[in-house]
Amino acid sequence: MIKNFFRCLNASGTRYLLISGQAAVIYGAATFSEDIDLWVSPEADNWEKFRAVLAKTGARIYKLTPELSPEFVLKGHGFHFTFPRSSGEPEWYLDVMGVVPRAGGFQPAFGRREIYRTAWGVLPVIGLRELVELKKTRRLADYPVVSELARTEYERLSRKTITAGDWRWILSSSFEAEDIIQYLKNGGARRIAGQMKRPCLAFCIKAAENSVPGAPQLSGAAREIAFEIESLRAKDRLYWQPVLDDLRYLNSKKLLLNKGDRLSFIK
Repeated sequence: MIKNFFRCLNASGTRYLLISGQAAVIYGAATFSEDIDLWVSPEADNWEKFRAVLAKTGARIYKLTPELSPEFVLKGHGFHFTFPRSSGEPEWYLDVMGVVPRAGGFQPAFGRREIYRTAWGVLPVIGLRELVELKKTRRLADYPVVSELARTEYERLSRKTITAGDWRWILSSSFEAEDIIQYLKNGGARRIAGQMKRPCLAFCIKAAENSVPGAPQLSGAAREIAFEIESLRAKDRLYWQPVLDDLRYLNSKKLLLNKGDRLSFIK
């Protein structure tokens, strides 16, 4: 069923990117994700193509989903669907957005997409660096994933010359003190880190310069990283608050789509 959905989606010409958990799995930074998340380019005609695919493949409304209208797409709402079971395959869930936080506009992200051959077909996947920004959420469990993605990028870049810009990205995208200390064993990385304003780096530089990192350095780095994570979590909550307020209003007025309805039956 999932393979058929993506076959129809690709045939329709819909512009989209695979994002979030399944994208992290593809990059090797996660082992499992229950849902499939898509970023669908927010133009109205593109969403008409997407809606036609949903209707054709039997999508049903899952939860807290407003009308698939340009208004709600551009407000950054999520749209949630479930699909009927097929033989030997469990029920699966699809979460879709037209506007996502922190990853910039769809067009530049689409230009930096990566193409992967998967069990569901050949899919466009959000670039690793955009995925890192997308995963800086309120969920604590996302930060080990972000660090693993940074490690993946470091390993890819280490096969060639790592530029100053690459080091800045790596050193600002990891939330594991031990990883940062290992990156800073490189003298070039330490020089770049000395120019950056990320508080945890001062502790990590000292730790990297010692053959055995001291406990005060490790605990200081971990403390600063924890403060930074809490700040990012607060920013994510702030981003989503207007969307959640809008959902509460729509729910109170019974303006959300009915859970279980077939999309093809919705006006």
